[in-house]
Parts: sequence; structure tokens; C-alpha cells
Amino acid sequence: MRFVLVGVILFVMTVVAAAQRESALLATADQALRDGRFADAARAYETWLQARPASAPVLLALGLCYIQLGRNDEAIAVLRRHLALAPRSASGRAALGLALLNGARPAEARVELERAVRLDPRQSDAVEALARLDLAQGNAAHAIALLAPLVQSGDREDLRELLGEALIHAGRPAAALTLLEKVLTLQSPARTYALAAEAARRCDKLERAAEICEQGMRVHPDSEIEAVYLRLPAAVLAARIAARLERVRARPDPAEMVALGRALLGVDPARRTRADEIARQLPIAAVELAPDNASAHYNYGRALGATDLRCALVEWERALALAQRDELRLLILLQIARAKNDLGDPEGAEQFYRAALETDRRLPQRRPDAALEYARFLQLRARLAEAEALVRETLAWIPLAPEAHLEWAKLLATRKEWERVVEEASFVLQAAAGDDELQRAAHALLARAYHHLNQPEKAQWHRARIESQ
Repeated sequence: MRFVLVGVILFVMTVVAAAQRESALLATADQALRDGRFADAARAYETWLQARPASAPVLLALGLCYIQLGRNDEAIAVLRRHLALAPRSASGRAALGLALLNGARPAEARVELERAVRLDPRQSDAVEALARLDLAQGNAAHAIALLAPLVQSGDREDLRELLGEALIHAGRPAAALTLLEKVLTLQSPARTYALAAEAARRCDKLERAAEICEQGMRVHPDSEIEAVYLRLPAAVLAARIAARLERVRARPDPAEMVALGRALLGVDPARRTRADEIARQLPIAAVELAPDNASAHYNYGRALGATDLRCALVEWERALALAQRDELRLLILLQIARAKNDLGDPEGAEQFYRAALETDRRLPQRRPDAALEYARFLQLRARLAEAEALVRETLAWIPLAPEAHLEWAKLLATRKEWERVVEEASFVLQAAAGDDELQRAAHALLARAYHHLNQPEKAQWHRARIESQ
């Protein structure tokens, strides 16, 4: 996610509005900022600043616009000009920290965000960004200390989910469950369901964890909740799935059939048991009951994918024609792109990767999958400049995503920028604790980088970590 500068936007609107009496152009810029027309606002602020280059509030407003437009280098330059004029501006420090974070410069970002919080402990944009950075780097206790006052005061209820995540990482799942259950409703996003279920699982409230997952998977059938469900003990999972199968046989429900089919595929990824057979039957039945259900066709394609990719592709194309939600369309487009590539149609694959990327750009909370998969596709075809642009775009929108930092480290390695490879791969090791695949890839990059930097002891240490996994 690109951080939305809630506090800074309000501050800028207040300060700039006070100066509107002096300039119709400034009033126009302010209105464009209010409306979210950041390109229009930036042009007006740029024009206004030509005659008044030392206006600290307008420099802050322009920097804010550049951040929202993804023009991070320009934002950093303008915000440094603002801070030269107003060094104690907490909003300016917060905005600069966010621009640096969006530009994949987390160490520099931390310095500015910490300065912002020291200047104003309730600067909520800086608090949120610093807490997310703490979580990514394994400092959950500090994230809790930052977030708890804002959530408890009611100033930023939207940070409750992030506080719950921090409590889980800090080994306080009971507190996280209490916090999250207070806001859990049918309208809650998939992330809230997943965190609440994970908190219950870690408290050994296994039946409650299963209930939360099952309710959430019916509302969000193609989401991260499924991964939490599959982490439940095998005995609990078997009993819950058996009971659900009995209920769905008695009262067929397409949404529940889809959710069950996904769970059964996860239980038996090697497809060696009867779970695979049932997992295939459920989406077929769901399609028969609800032929216009895009999720049913999508998941039927997933069930077919391991054995008959061409038939799976037919189902995914049907699903795409029916899908209304961009979140589901993104998943389908990526499956089609992969299938076409595996079937020897790279031109067709690229068409669908591009469509997936455009769909991802429309989402309120973007995912790294589309851009990074497309970037890897381009790298294999030696189109490194295009791949680099996509990774940079991903880092601008999701600056703490470890998989994006890993791809950036790989690209830096092709340019032999070994010191920067060390910085990026070290961030991945911190941010991807528990993800063996990302950890292994980061260790491999660090071993290469230290070899080229003539530090053989460090290179050997990372090679040993790979061998021990």
C-alpha cells in the first residue's frame, strides 16, 4: 500500500486555505488538492512558487502532490526545500519520511519519521509508517508503543488492524483477539478476518479460529484467510471439513462449495488422497447450481490446473467474462497469463500480464503479485529496463513488501551494485522472517554480494545458512 497522508493532507489544507485570500491560483490549487486531482494541484502550486519560491506551506503542499503522483525523487527534493525553511515541521518530516520509504530508502526514511514523531507524537502519518517499518524489521514492541495511544484515543480507529498484527507478532495473541473481535463484522475486510483467526489459533482457541475462518471464507472466498485455516491442526481441520461437507450435502450452497473446494486443495496439494477428488467435485457442483458464479469457474479451473491446463484455461476465461470485482479479476488474469506462458504462448501471456497490471492499479490496496510476476517475465526476455520500472512502481506503492525488495536486489545484482544488493537483501531477511523461500533467496544474494565485495567470511556464513535450510 502507498501510505495515505491523512494528517499531512488536513494540515496542508488548513495552512494553504489561510492564504487563499492572496491568490485565486492558490485557491484553485487547494480545491484540486481537496478533490484528489493531484496533477492539477501540482501544476498550480508549481506556477505559484515561480514567483514565491520560499513559501514553506506551498512547498509542503507540492511535495504532498508529488508523493501521491508517485514522483518520489521530486517529492524528496521539494520537501527538503520545505524543511530548510521550516526545520521543526512535523508534517514536513513525516512527508519526507514517506517519500523516502516509497523510494525504497528505508534507513533514511526511519530517521525522518522518528524526527517527526519526536516533534509531534500524534503525527499519525509518521506513527503509522514507522510502526509498519518496525513490524517489517521485527520490532513489534515499538510498533505497539506507537500505535496503542492513537487507537485507544479514537484518533485513528483505522489503525486497529495494524495494532492487532503488532500484538500477534509480539506474542500477545489474546490481546489481539480481544481488539479485533470488537470490530469483526460481515463487512470486515479479509485481512481483519485473517488476523483475528490467527490470533485465536495462537491462543489455542482452535474452534473459534476455525469459525472465524469459515465465516470469512464465505464472504471472501479467494483470499488470505484460507492460509490461516490450513495452519490449524490436522485433526481439527479434518473434523471441521467433514462437518461442513455434511452440511453442504444437506443444503447445497455455491459459496460454501467454493470455499470447501479451495480448502481441500490446500489440504492435499500433492493430490494423493480422496480430498483431491472431492475438491474437483465441489466446484463442478457449484457451477451447476450457479452457472454465473465467477468464483466457482475460477476455482474449478484451479482444480483442473495440475492435470489439464487447457481445460483449466477454458474455465478461467469463462470466469473472467463473469467476474465483476477487480480483486477476483486480478487473480483470474494472472492464472490465464501463467497458463498461456506454460502452453508456449508468451505473446498471449504478456497481454494478460498487462491486463492484470492495469487491474491491480485500480485496486484501493494494491498487491505486489501482478507487477512482480510481469517483471520476472520481462527479465527472462532480457527486457531489464521495463522490469526495473515495474519493480520501482511496486516499491513506490508497497514500500515494505519483502518480495519487491528481493526483485530490486536481483536487478541491482545484474548491475553489479553489490553494496546496494547487501542493503536490499538484508531488509528482506528482516521483513520475511518465516518465509523460507524468500529467506533462501536473500541469503543467496548476500553470499554473492559479499563474495564480490571481497568479504569471504560473510559470504560463507550466508552459504551455510542456505545449506542448513
